[in-house]
Amino acid sequence: MAGVTRQAGEEIGGYTVLDTLGRGGSGAVYKVRDGGGNEAALKLVDARADRVAAQRLEREVHALQSLRHPAVPRILDAELDGDETFVVFEYIPGVSLWQHVQDHGPLAGEELAAFADRTASALEAVHDTGVVHRDVTPSNIMMGPDGPVLIDFGLSHREQDPRLTRDGLVSGTAGYVAPEVIDGAEPGPIADCWSWAATVAYTMTGHAPFGSGTGAISRTLETDVELPDAPGAQALRAALGRDIGGRPSPAEVVAAMRGATTVMPRSEGVAPTVVAPGIAATAVMTASADPAYEASPTTTVAYDGYDDLSGTSTGSPASAPSPPISGEPLLAEEPESHEIPIERAPRHHLMVGVWMLAFAVAAALAPFLSFFVLVGGAILVRAVQRRANALHVARQRKGQRRGDAALHTLGLPWHLLRAAGETVPAALLSAALGGGTAALGWWLVSTYRVAPDTSAGQTWGHAIALGIGGIVAALVLWWGPWMAMTREGGHRVAHALAPTRAVAVAWIVVALVAIAVVCLAVYLNTTTDPWFWPAPQLPDQ
Repeated sequence: MAGVTRQAGEEIGGYTVLDTLGRGGSGAVYKVRDGGGNEAALKLVDARADRVAAQRLEREVHALQSLRHPAVPRILDAELDGDETFVVFEYIPGVSLWQHVQDHGPLAGEELAAFADRTASALEAVHDTGVVHRDVTPSNIMMGPDGPVLIDFGLSHREQDPRLTRDGLVSGTAGYVAPEVIDGAEPGPIADCWSWAATVAYTMTGHAPFGSGTGAISRTLETDVELPDAPGAQALRAALGRDIGGRPSPAEVVAAMRGATTVMPRSEGVAPTVVAPGIAATAVMTASADPAYEASPTTTVAYDGYDDLSGTSTGSPASAPSPPISGEPLLAEEPESHEIPIERAPRHHLMVGVWMLAFAVAAALAPFLSFFVLVGGAILVRAVQRRANALHVARQRKGQRRGDAALHTLGLPWHLLRAAGETVPAALLSAALGGGTAALGWWLVSTYRVAPDTSAGQTWGHAIALGIGGIVAALVLWWGPWMAMTREGGHRVAHALAPTRAVAVAWIVVALVAIAVVCLAVYLNTTTDPWFWPAPQLPDQ
């Protein structure tokens, strides 16, 4: 399997791709249609390129097959042994919690409590099967028609399983990884509950409680979080503390949100006490199976007509597709990589390659102008990628705001200036190797070593020499030093110009026609030298 990039209309294991739902470092999620016309969500990983991702997918399948909960997705199909390694979920229309809050604002009151209740119930069901999710975030909760659904178990593992984390890395999403995990502890149910509390805090405030990037890690370790003065905020703040033994359980946090309990601040080494504000307790919470949440003699939880978190939700069953894959490695030695990376642009190798070939062979007619166009294109696509990176970082740090796209578009001249400076090394190398190749070929033709002493032979020989030089220059410019961002920008621009396969085919046809026009011009122009502008003189033949 060549990667995980698929275009609309392609097939994966008998499923037809309709659209891309999300993409991450280890795989992609597509909206697909089966042979019966039913829509589903298919998560695909490249097993041969990333065995760790394939093993995680297998764990995801085994974990979800053992769960029966309305807020946990249901698996319809899976292929784990072949090159096409994928799992298919029932498709339920909806958006991620992150997008929902960005579009509609934070949740409050009973709506917030109901959200926390349902997701806590789903997480409890996950833990009851011995599975640890390890990446509970706003991007991994889908807001379906029947309520929130906890999805994307790509990082999950059973407690008895060995960890599938690459050496030196902690898997998770910056700002939603528990402080003890950052310190090196093994992720477990307690860490999942901390991540759940951080997700609920995002739902309450509309922004990541600890921010993102480098600052998220330090603020997480310092438990530096600000929450509004709302029901349950005090309990939620305690649940986000560093002291594992002092954290209220998700059930206690939900009860506090509904006004049934409150959390008294820690005093003189005594753990926070959960008590009912002004009413008598009607029930006492039993000790959790998690040792970290064993009730102390001073911990009393009062319920006031509130359903427990046993997983027996009265809501109708619902499943959701796997969302954008957001859990990326956190590099302990490089803080900048704590930010969620920008989504990789879909690949358009054929379209980009044919257009580069068209500009390169145009060197047969105007070598200098062709080279300037290639360099200008490289600068432009790099600037586009820089603009996309800047917009992504801004939204990671401050959330999505109206006018962001326009503001960063206004900054395009600055991105162009930086892109031009960064392209200089590759452009110089490209000019040297491409120009040297063309000059050598021109000399070989002019001395009749590789072409006959006829007008047509010399014309075609010189054209071919210049065209080969142009191709060498284009290849060096594409793969030259520090040009990875340029390549990514090239695919991003290509995808913007050709969002569907049909449009991409049309662009490829246009490029092929341009190449044919160059060949026709060389054929008809057998008595005139190529246009060497802006060179002051033509080279001697």
